[in-house]
Amino acid sequence: MRRILIPLILILSCGKNEKFLKGTGREIVLVYSEDSKFSAGAIYKFLLKVFNTPQSETLFKIHPVKWENFQNYENYRNKILLLLPNDSLWSLCNEEEGMFVRPDIFVKGDLNFLFCSYDFRGLLRLVSNNLQTLFDSLFSKSVREVSRVEMIVGEDGNLKRKISEKFNFEIPIPKGWNILFETKEILVINKHNPDRFILFFAGEERDLNLEDILDLRDSLTFRIYNGDLVNRDYVYSFSDYLEGVPALKVYGIWKNDSLVVGGPFLLYAFNKDGKFYLIDVGVFAPESNNKLGLILRMEGVIRKIRWR
Repeated sequence: MRRILIPLILILSCGKNEKFLKGTGREIVLVYSEDSKFSAGAIYKFLLKVFNTPQSETLFKIHPVKWENFQNYENYRNKILLLLPNDSLWSLCNEEEGMFVRPDIFVKGDLNFLFCSYDFRGLLRLVSNNLQTLFDSLFSKSVREVSRVEMIVGEDGNLKRKISEKFNFEIPIPKGWNILFETKEILVINKHNPDRFILFFAGEERDLNLEDILDLRDSLTFRIYNGDLVNRDYVYSFSDYLEGVPALKVYGIWKNDSLVVGGPFLLYAFNKDGKFYLIDVGVFAPESNNKLGLILRMEGVIRKIRWR
C-alpha cells in the first residue's frame, strides 16, 4: 500500500503548488500603494473606456489592488505594477526607472507592465507619458486572444480565396460563414447564433472623411440589410493602421427602425494602391450582454489581413 500512496501524495502535493492563469484577456489587475494612488487613478480613468452596443459595456475590467493584497491576484494574465522603492517587489525594477514589459514573471503566460520610479512625482510623469502605449499594447493583446476563439473551428479556404480574388488582400475567414450578398464591388458574408456579418466594399480612392464614410455605409447597408442606418449619436472614430496602412476606424451602433432592431458595428476605411476599401463588421445579438466581445473577436480576424 505504501508503494502506491507515496507517489499519490507526491502528485497531489505538486498539483496544489501548480499555478494557472486567471482572468480573461480583457481583465487587468492594477497594483498600487498609497504613494502611487494618483498614478493608479490616471491609468484607471484612461483604460476605462465605455462603448454603447447599445447597452454600455466597458472595454476592460480593471481590478485595482493594493500591494498588501497582491498575492491573491498574482496569477492574473494581465497586470500593471506601479513600483516605488518602498514597495515589496521593487527589486523587479533592477534599480532602473521606466516602463518595462515583462512576460512570465509570476505564472507562465502572464504579461506584466512595470512602471518604475524613485518617487511618486516621477511615477506620475512616467505614467502620463505612456498611457496611450499602455492602452495600445493591452488592446492589441486582448483582440489577438479573443480572435483565437473565432478561429478555433478552422479556416474556410474557399471564402479566403473568394476575398483574395475579389479584393487586393487576404483575410482568414473561420468556417461556418456564408455568402449573403455579392456584386462586382461588394461581398457580404454572415453567420448565425449569434447573427454576425462582414461587408467588404471596393471603389475609387476617396478622402477618409468621417461623415462621407458613414454616408457611404448607410447607402450600402440600407440596401443590403433592408433599412440599416448608423445611429450618429453613438459614433467613436480614430485614426489607426491596418497592417501598416493608414485607416479610419469607427465603432458605432446600427439601427433599423422598420424592423425595430439594432446592434454594434466596427468599420475600417482605407486607401491602398489607388483604390478605396471599406470593411464593416456588425452584430445582432439582443440576448447577449457581451456584444463588444463579439465585435472584438471579429476585429481580431480582420486585423489578420495580408496584402497581396
